[in-house]
Amino acid sequence: MLLEPDEDEDHVSTYFGMRKVGIVNLPGTDFPYVALNDKPIYLQLTLDQSYHPDGFYTFPSDDFMRDEILRSRRIGLNGNRIHIKVEVPRKLYWADRLGVLIMSDVPNSWGPPDADMRKESETALRGMIRRDYNHPAIFSWVNFNETWGLKTGRKGYIPETQEWVASIYQLTKKLDPTRLVEDNSPCNLDHVATDINSWHAYLPGYGWRELLEQITRDTHPGSKWNFIGGRTQANQPLLNSECGNVWGYEGSAGDVDWSWDYHIMMNEFRRHPKICGWLYTEHHDVINEWNGYYKYNRSDKYTGIPEIIEGMSLRDLHGQFYLASERELCRNVKPGENIEVPLYASFMTDAAVGGNLVLRAELFGWDTLGRRETYSQYKQTVPYNPWMSKELKPLPVTMPDKPALAVLSLALEDGSGNVLHRNFTTYLVSNGESPREETVTTNSGKIKVVRFAPNTFRKAEWSVKQWNVLDGLKVNGAGAGYFEYSLPWPAGLNIKDIDEAGFRVEVSAKQLFGKDREGAHTQGGDFMRGKGTHDPSSNPNSYPMTDETLYPSAVRIRIAGQSIGAFDLPNDPADHRGILSWCNQKRDRKLREAGSYGYLVNATIPKSILQKAAAEKEIVLKLEVDEALPGGLAIYGERFGRYPLDPTLVLVLKN
Repeated sequence: MLLEPDEDEDHVSTYFGMRKVGIVNLPGTDFPYVALNDKPIYLQLTLDQSYHPDGFYTFPSDDFMRDEILRSRRIGLNGNRIHIKVEVPRKLYWADRLGVLIMSDVPNSWGPPDADMRKESETALRGMIRRDYNHPAIFSWVNFNETWGLKTGRKGYIPETQEWVASIYQLTKKLDPTRLVEDNSPCNLDHVATDINSWHAYLPGYGWRELLEQITRDTHPGSKWNFIGGRTQANQPLLNSECGNVWGYEGSAGDVDWSWDYHIMMNEFRRHPKICGWLYTEHHDVINEWNGYYKYNRSDKYTGIPEIIEGMSLRDLHGQFYLASERELCRNVKPGENIEVPLYASFMTDAAVGGNLVLRAELFGWDTLGRRETYSQYKQTVPYNPWMSKELKPLPVTMPDKPALAVLSLALEDGSGNVLHRNFTTYLVSNGESPREETVTTNSGKIKVVRFAPNTFRKAEWSVKQWNVLDGLKVNGAGAGYFEYSLPWPAGLNIKDIDEAGFRVEVSAKQLFGKDREGAHTQGGDFMRGKGTHDPSSNPNSYPMTDETLYPSAVRIRIAGQSIGAFDLPNDPADHRGILSWCNQKRDRKLREAGSYGYLVNATIPKSILQKAAAEKEIVLKLEVDEALPGGLAIYGERFGRYPLDPTLVLVLKN
């Protein structure tokens, strides 16, 4: 016995957990689910590659390891998959204590599956189970990932290796009969023996509906889908074990706003209750993938969701209560159109909520001058039953009677008014391209509106580069410089008839990303093997997601050579707020500055400057960035960015 001088006895503290991991049917269905203590759990997991830039495999502190687990809990996840790494025991300790489930991968080789590789794999497996068996957070072991190390040259995944993998599955079950085991977490439809029918998929948001319908259709006892060598499914839970958009675009997505595709993907998963959960790639960025919830240094990324719907966050997309609506997150409709909004309830809980629930919906948005407006409100009763997943009565909604970008917010409440879940969908309300000139009657009188497209500049000079996006829906200038436009004075308009005037435009800073630099298309390299550039913005699809690092600029606006104001542009952002930038992407597995958006600038035009333009019968506008802060400039049109407006002159007419 070892005693300190002031102690009467030696002692040690420990902890234990009691839990049962199994499989049960989701109540009211024949869908098998992973169960914790005989109760189904809808798995909402993330791939945790568990690297850190300062120590790579080694974490800087105990507090850091604790925070890694809490980061998953903060956004509403219930588990991590520790990816192809033998995890630090202290981090597993925090998963035990804080209640986060763990899928534990055995490290893989790249192959071939020779005697040395087999020995190393089995040694790692035995060591992991022996050391980590008593961590209650671990609910499954994953023997191999994506068939890595299991292919023999051009012969591929041969029957002999398949039999050996099946034997490793059986060995794992023998060493630990208390947990679930996957032979392989597959992207090649090649299970041989497994407790979970898992699969990987990376797609743009618009691809998930078709894929999930195919997978759920082809999953049943006796089906050969997702199995190899003539083997068939039994009645394993159907689980996505990697998903996202990072590899869903041609050449991968690079660093992009993942939240838009993610939102669509979550809506689709919740509409398919046969799938017992999903696993998003990934917890944080790593050196060749930049689609994490957090950056590699664990600083925050911003989805922009709370700025669209007050009080909403990622936790709403991970809630036990969930309402999915439109299959298209941005749908085209006509002004004044009456539509029926589909609703799907996914209640992955048996919580007692005291009867039916209430849906409160509000339709709001921005008109073609960028003004925020509220259009209508709705209320509808939602039936509640534990573990309920079904289509609900659609919600009838009338669109605004004029062009706008509209958002339909959904708030699901219990009988006491507590919000259980928030969601939303969006609508582009339009009859086509807005007229270049029109006179509009408002409550306060008439206004003359003069619009021009961003790409109609007559002159542009930029110190670094100038380029356009999607045939001019957005124009970019990097460095210092200007865009200059010339508009004819509106025919028949007398300066004496104008009471006041202003200029409205959506603009942002414009950083020159790696993909836009000269020679960018010649930069190659195998990112998976650490070759090539490590600039996240070099991928042709990239537009780095809004994060804690800002890239500021400032724009001065001149009319007839006279300044009407200088305006700070805090950043060059891209996130959920860039609704129109997502809505107007082509569906060709490529991204073109998706999610990017700007800031709404409203500049007053003094009467003296307007008189000079009227006298010259020409309105010359110049948007310039000074070399003192060469942060560039992006100008957004009515089909790109956050607001449905082109650069616009607003001339208020006298009554």
